[in-house]
Amino acid sequence: MDLEIRPAGLTMAADLAAVYQENRDFLRPYEPVRTDDFFTVGGQRDNIRMMVTAMRAGDRWPALIYLGDRPCGFITLNTILRGALQSARVGYWVAEKEGGRGVATAALGVVLDIAFCELELHRVEASVRVDNPRSKRVLEKNGFTTIGVARRHVFLDGAWRDEYLMERHAPPMR
Repeated sequence: MDLEIRPAGLTMAADLAAVYQENRDFLRPYEPVRTDDFFTVGGQRDNIRMMVTAMRAGDRWPALIYLGDRPCGFITLNTILRGALQSARVGYWVAEKEGGRGVATAALGVVLDIAFCELELHRVEASVRVDNPRSKRVLEKNGFTTIGVARRHVFLDGAWRDEYLMERHAPPMR
C-alpha cells in the first residue's frame, strides 16, 4: 500500500474538496451538517486556513491521507492539550471506495507515531458511534481500549447519537 500522510496546507484545498464531494453522501451520517460551500475548493481553502492556524498554535494536527498521488481521506489530532494531560482526540475518515482495505488502520498507526514520538503526547482519545463497528475495529487494531459509552454524545444525521469513548496511551519509554 502506497500510503502517505501529508500535513494539511492551502495547496491541498482542491484535493480535499474533491474527496469530500465524492464522499458527501457516505460521510453524512458521521459528520456535522455542512453547507454546500464547504464542499468547494474555496470552502476547503477556508477550512484548511482555520486548521493551519490551529496547527501553528499547537492545538491541532490535520493531515490528508493519500494513496499514491490520490487523496482518499482525512485524519486529525484535535484538542491537543499540554501541561498535566499531554493528550489529544483523533478523528479520521477514509473514502468509501477505499473502505475495508486497511487504509484507515494504517493511517491511524502513522498518526499515532506522530502523536507519541514527535508531539510527545501521553494519551490519544477517540469516540466512535456505537453503530459503526468498522471504525471501532480500526481503533482496536491500533491498541485503543473502550472506556465506556457516552449516551447522546454527538448530534449527527439529525439525532443525538451514542458513542464509544476509547483511549490509547503512549508506549512505555525504554
